[in-house]
Amino acid sequence: MIVVIAIAVLVAAVFGWFQLRDRIFDQGVEAADTCVEGSAVLTVAADPDISGPVEQLAARFNDTAPVVRDHCVTVQVRATASDAVRMALNAGIDNWDVGALGARPGLWIPQSSGDVEAVTDLGAVDGTPRPLATSPVVLAVPSAVADALTSATWADLVRLQRDPQAFGLGEWGALRLALPTGSDAGATTLAVAAIAAGVRGDPTTALTVEQVSSRELISAVSELAVTDTAASATSASTTYDALAALENAPGPDAPVHAVPVTEQQLASTDSSTLTAVEPQGPTPVADHPAAVLSGDETSTRAAAAFVDFVRQPNGAQLLADAGFGVGETPDAEAVAAPSGPVADALLAVLRNPVLPRRATVLLDLSESMGTTEGSATRLQNTVRALDEQFQRVPDSTELGLWSFSEDLDDSLPFRVDVPTGPMTVPVGTTPRRAALTTTAAALTPATGSFTYASLLVAYLDAVAGYVPGRINSVVLITDGPDDSSLSTEELLTDLTAAADPARPVAVNVVMIGDNPDVSSFNDITARTGGTAETVSTSDSPDLIDLLGKLLY
Repeated sequence: MIVVIAIAVLVAAVFGWFQLRDRIFDQGVEAADTCVEGSAVLTVAADPDISGPVEQLAARFNDTAPVVRDHCVTVQVRATASDAVRMALNAGIDNWDVGALGARPGLWIPQSSGDVEAVTDLGAVDGTPRPLATSPVVLAVPSAVADALTSATWADLVRLQRDPQAFGLGEWGALRLALPTGSDAGATTLAVAAIAAGVRGDPTTALTVEQVSSRELISAVSELAVTDTAASATSASTTYDALAALENAPGPDAPVHAVPVTEQQLASTDSSTLTAVEPQGPTPVADHPAAVLSGDETSTRAAAAFVDFVRQPNGAQLLADAGFGVGETPDAEAVAAPSGPVADALLAVLRNPVLPRRATVLLDLSESMGTTEGSATRLQNTVRALDEQFQRVPDSTELGLWSFSEDLDDSLPFRVDVPTGPMTVPVGTTPRRAALTTTAAALTPATGSFTYASLLVAYLDAVAGYVPGRINSVVLITDGPDDSSLSTEELLTDLTAAADPARPVAVNVVMIGDNPDVSSFNDITARTGGTAETVSTSDSPDLIDLLGKLLY
């Protein structure tokens, strides 16, 4: 009897346990279905070029009534420029400006992996982002331009932008590549990075900020910033604005002949007049990585769940239908995406280019330039300040060095020490930079200061050698008044007679110390459209800064 009762109790206990277990399971399911922890919103910040398809996928995801950690999750997508999110994350995710950028995102889909690399060290990204959808950067051009670009590399675009003859299209002039830098213009940054990397000679290795700051790349990027019509290639417009302008005026006389875009962006416009050209060599790619941002566990799990949903076949198909590449192995020969700081540095040069110049430096060698200021003479200090500019100016600059005093070159008060010409063209067998440096270092003070007569000849030479599309000038550096018999009025008359409105040359005067002729120099610069400025002493950093402004 005792055994039978024990068995019956045991059976009842087991049965009760299974019943209790099932009830607990059912209650758990019911609790999950009713989201006992409430609702949660996952905000996705997506670059404008991919935000449309991502919004559609978010709607599909929401229709599945997703539950994450007992929260009913809803995904909301906001189109946000990649650089805006990057800068905000650099300021600290906890300092997110809700008023300016909306709710803090749990998932970020920028245009390029370079944007993510710029913030990974800050702890803002959870896990390792992987590309979600790719699209190569191409040039949108009319068909006639496409034919001329078939063999061009990314690095060649610098030369084609500058030289109409190199482009080879006659009435079309030069390339006239537009470089919009508006809110959705990431393609501009990727294209300029590809051009800079090509100029450097190593497209598949990521650029550094130091390389972007080099004379070679500053020169190349600056030349991209101005077209052959002397118009700025940059604007605050968006990529789509630039595409619309090109499509509305695709002829030879148009201010724009090409726009960098992703292949997907061009396809989305359905343009019938523009075609895509991919320059030769490694290509920049917009790879749209999915970056889960650091946050609470519900947010990071919801972001991961949504990314998994997007990667499923139906999501991948929607992205493919929108013109993106999906499920593809990254191209090892693709141009390395620029990091955030590198992108910022490239755009800074584009927006503030070192404009091509043609300048003749006219240097005073009068006796007073031997006056000691600081640890050296005025002349030595001035030569040192000039040499900084000789080394900094881009290759596109044309520079020359003249000096003047009294009877400096037989009976002439001036001497042509280095004739004005391109920095890339040697003086004899000596590179021009070296010729400028060594010649200037060898100069010594002489006697008087026949400034006006020397200035007039230098001005006539500058007008005769005028180069269109550049700032043409004579930079006069002096520390005293004119000693010649030529009056200010006579000089002004001669300058007016020599001037040519079609070949404007500015006279810029740098005066060292007090100069009794300051009013005369003001009249001279006003007549030629130049400037007259004074530095108190030659050993001041002000002299270096002023010469940088006039020559660089």
